[in-house]
Amino acid sequence: MSTTHRRHFLKLLGTGVVGFPMMPAWGTSFDELRADRVGWARLKTPSQWWKRHAETDPALMKFLQAKTTLNLDPVWRVADVEQLAQMCEFPLLFSQGVDTVQSESGRENIAEYVRRGGFLLIDACIDDRVTPDPDVFLARQKQLLSEVLPESRISKVPSDHAVYRCYFDVPDGKPPHTHTFYYKRDDPRWTKHGLYEVRIGSRAVAILTLSGLQCGWARVGHPPPEGHDTACMHLLVNIYTYAMTMGG
Repeated sequence: MSTTHRRHFLKLLGTGVVGFPMMPAWGTSFDELRADRVGWARLKTPSQWWKRHAETDPALMKFLQAKTTLNLDPVWRVADVEQLAQMCEFPLLFSQGVDTVQSESGRENIAEYVRRGGFLLIDACIDDRVTPDPDVFLARQKQLLSEVLPESRISKVPSDHAVYRCYFDVPDGKPPHTHTFYYKRDDPRWTKHGLYEVRIGSRAVAILTLSGLQCGWARVGHPPPEGHDTACMHLLVNIYTYAMTMGG
């Protein structure tokens, strides 16, 4: 499995025959992804916010198509946490947070999806009404993931990590923080956070971000701040690249 791309073993996810596949080595070409259409899906959870800003996801997908060789489906999809087969249709699932998943079946599905090779991208919304305390948000995500995946470990991503340079160069290895731009003030409660990576053994299985990347691309073409939406999408491309080709 060491040379198998996620898109290849994705076909096996629904059968349950894939256990802990390894990712290909650094340098895998994105051209390999072009042949098969890749879907973008949000994880549906009990949270009322699970599809917040989803209507602007097509702008993100258009950017991905323009800047990479991904043959990305322009329609955003839904993967219900209570439907494992639905989840397994996608190599990466975007989530507003998994902490609200309290049903035994939903929690088991998250664990099984990840163990079969799926990747989670969890991004906090920067709206204070949605995420009043970023530290609490992060703690709740960590708690849920630690409970359903006790074999995993969660650590802060260092500034020289591949995720900050695998496609676009993210200046200084620091993610853009939409909270700062949206509220026009520097809030250390948010800006102290970089990215957090969840790993099982040598395999990356999730990225946690408190950058509000979705809140950035939701404002595509609506300055100010000019260019912040692009910075958020740059990092999203990097995370997607890392998850698909270098996450192992």
